[in-house]
Amino acid sequence: MRKDLFSESERLAEITKYLRRTFELWGYREVFLPTVEEFRAQLRKGTKFAYNNEFYIIKPDLTSQILANLKEPRRLRLYYISEVLDGGVKGSWQAGVEFIGGENIKMQVEGLLTVITSLESMGIEEFYIDVGSLRVWENALRGMEEFREAVFKALTRRNFEIIERLPISEEKKEELWKLFNFRGRKCSYEKLTRIVEIVDDDRVFIDLGTIRPLPYYSDIIFEVYSPEIGKPLGGGGEYTFKETGAFGFAFDLKALAKLFDGTKLEKSRKKVSDYRLAKELVKLGIPVEVE
Repeated sequence: MRKDLFSESERLAEITKYLRRTFELWGYREVFLPTVEEFRAQLRKGTKFAYNNEFYIIKPDLTSQILANLKEPRRLRLYYISEVLDGGVKGSWQAGVEFIGGENIKMQVEGLLTVITSLESMGIEEFYIDVGSLRVWENALRGMEEFREAVFKALTRRNFEIIERLPISEEKKEELWKLFNFRGRKCSYEKLTRIVEIVDDDRVFIDLGTIRPLPYYSDIIFEVYSPEIGKPLGGGGEYTFKETGAFGFAFDLKALAKLFDGTKLEKSRKKVSDYRLAKELVKLGIPVEVE
């Protein structure tokens, strides 16, 4: 039986209220993207269909859609709230941000702090963020690029046996094993260590086994978890658009809905019987209910 659409919508609306507020406090501006795009190779996910002998795509991945519509790179802070389809008629609701054209390390730090403050604004305090690096793995696989696909498959599945079966030296397997299982606050990759130091939050860890498979990521990637549910709350990473650096992330709104308790955050509504008084209270940011 289908869930009550209106109850679900009410819950998502409550969550996005806090997300919008936090995103805008950090200087991001909402972008409204079309539901249907002409099909282009750089658009990911979405559901493809044909119309008048042309191919189109419905609700693609938002990052790829933003980049497909951006003619030339420029400094942009954008956020979006949208459903994303994955080849069929069902999709996932996402809220995310993209910082394009900022300074290296600053973008990553600001992105992680936006994640932290967004969750805290909703009263979600118990979470952790694992930050990894694609470049660390690219360096480790130098000279054995033919095994890249297998190694990244092992990382995505968190299954080291895939690497164990590769025809490489035991010494190399030991090196990859250490990277696969590394988790801490400092590592030999200075960029990662610097980011975690500046963010300065006990819930943020360097985890070199964390990998996100989307092809546009170039180096720093991360995922957000809660011990209360078995799927990521969201994630993101660093990418390059026409030689310009960028960093973005997306929350899974359905995952956030499982943790969100709006009763702890909602201000008590002041009950009034006069609309003129209600108007003045709303101007002051005080929730009202006119009886």
